[in-house]
Amino acid sequence: MWTGAALIVTVLMGGLIAYLGDLIGRRFGRRRASLFGLRPRHTAALITSVTGVMISLLTTLVLFIAVKPVRQVILEGEAAIRSSARLRQENAALLESNRHERELVARSRQERQEAVRQRDIAVNEQRKAEQNLTVALRQLQQATEAVQRAHRELQVAQRAARLAHAQVLQERRAAQELARNNETLRTTNEELRRLSDELKQRNESLRTENASLAATNQAYSQENEAVSRQNEALVRERDSLTSVVTDLRAQQVKLEDQVRSLQTQYNELAQSYTTAYGAHRSLWEMFEGLRTQRIAVHGGEELARCVIPPDTPPEGVRQAIGSLLSDAHREALKKGAAPGEKARAVEIVDRRFATPTPTGVTTLRVTEQERVDAVVSRLARSSEPACLLAVAVANSIVGEPSAIDLQPLANPLVYRKGQVVATRKLDAARAPGEVFEDLVLMLRGLGQSALSRGMIPRMDPLTGEPEVGSLSAKELVDLTFRVRSVHKRVEVTALAADDMNASDTLALDFRVKPSL
Repeated sequence: MWTGAALIVTVLMGGLIAYLGDLIGRRFGRRRASLFGLRPRHTAALITSVTGVMISLLTTLVLFIAVKPVRQVILEGEAAIRSSARLRQENAALLESNRHERELVARSRQERQEAVRQRDIAVNEQRKAEQNLTVALRQLQQATEAVQRAHRELQVAQRAARLAHAQVLQERRAAQELARNNETLRTTNEELRRLSDELKQRNESLRTENASLAATNQAYSQENEAVSRQNEALVRERDSLTSVVTDLRAQQVKLEDQVRSLQTQYNELAQSYTTAYGAHRSLWEMFEGLRTQRIAVHGGEELARCVIPPDTPPEGVRQAIGSLLSDAHREALKKGAAPGEKARAVEIVDRRFATPTPTGVTTLRVTEQERVDAVVSRLARSSEPACLLAVAVANSIVGEPSAIDLQPLANPLVYRKGQVVATRKLDAARAPGEVFEDLVLMLRGLGQSALSRGMIPRMDPLTGEPEVGSLSAKELVDLTFRVRSVHKRVEVTALAADDMNASDTLALDFRVKPSL
């Protein structure tokens, strides 16, 4: 506002001075007066020149007094020019840094494209796994048909066994009838022996009938011998039938054992088929979801972590696990997951283990509660600190819960406060971009060193690269200017900012000093 007013006043005063100069010049011209012994014409020209000088002087004076930027330009113009030149140089350096940052971004984009290509390869491998699963299902169907055929053969064998059993029962009844006939014959023989004794006693009195009775007795003896032989044959036949019945019973027991074994195999195959069909359906639904919907949580991505101090009681470990699941639930909700049956956006997956048994292979299922109990049993009262991670076991799409696993890891002390983590000598006289790249390489080597010492990384879900800590772009640029401010070879030392365990994020302090 004041600047505009000053400009307006300056213009008006310039016009007034020009008018007064012209008026004075005219008066001097009419009078043909002269100054300093000059001719009238030269006197008028002098008055006009003095008027122009006063206009310029007054304009500069008013602008100097009323406009602060003009006053600063007049008083500090040379220093401002030097500052402008320095700012232009710093701007060029920043532009160079921005160019390198753009190159880094482009490199990161290429790495992300490589990750996408790796994901496509994983999808192809998954497709191959589905094909293998289809082949396995076909083989399972063939095995089921074989079991059905064996079952039909078993039914035929059971019918044959029933027929054989009926035949054995019939033959047993025949043997019983023969035994009754034998008993009748034995009774008859005894009766005949009694009659023979009576006949012998009456022999003396019945001599006249001896011939006929002797013939009759001989005939009865022959008949008795024939019946005895027949009885012995029946006994042998009975023994043979008893042996046949025993063999049939043993064969029936073997067939019943085979039926039970085949039934057990059939039940196991049916259970395996149901499990494989459910897994195939789940894989297909997951595959369709991954193809058509956005991934909320990537497999291997860490959702939360917590630290378990040493000598923690079981109740404390359970509370820590509850807090860990709550943190993982909130993180999964932020990424787009949705609560499932347990009102959480994360679910600990059940694990299945195949255990061999005398009758085959039995599948054991370990539930979420059993997994939690196992972790509590492992970490409770431990003399060493531990870190518990909640890690996604597979990709999950938006709108469904994320399947996670609990991973207990050791959490020892890795760095003490002030401990030297890494040292690197640099040439600070090089271009800012080159110094920036040297610092990036130093940080990468520093991260690898921290991983080798036992730091627990956080996995990048897109690139799969482990990270133990990072510097922001501003912090890295500031460190670059700190290095270049030395203007010679320098030694950059990274120090631990605090005591750090394996589960902590790597925090560093940097010391920059001249190097020989």
